[in-house]
Amino acid sequence: MDCKETQRYIHSFLKEELDWGMAQEFVEHVRSCNECMEELTIEYLLSEGMSRLENADDIDVQKELEEMLNRTMTKVKRKKQLKAGLFMLISMLFCIILLGGT
Repeated sequence: MDCKETQRYIHSFLKEELDWGMAQEFVEHVRSCNECMEELTIEYLLSEGMSRLENADDIDVQKELEEMLNRTMTKVKRKKQLKAGLFMLISMLFCIILLGGT
């Protein structure tokens, strides 16, 4: 994913609307690109910060963004593990059916 594409997906990422494949690419790019991380930080501050300022809540942008990025990668890893587990289960069932039929 390049910078232009990443910056297009910032809003969707913040609303947690990216599918797990795109979310993984997004997080990997943002973590390796200072410019995109800065854009994400600004967008996060604008969207989250405004509502918090109205309520006089404190906001730690860096910490909260890092937690969000970590949660996203954890979800991606879990979905990959689930997909791999389901593939193995289906493969085993298929083998049982084939072996049981002979």
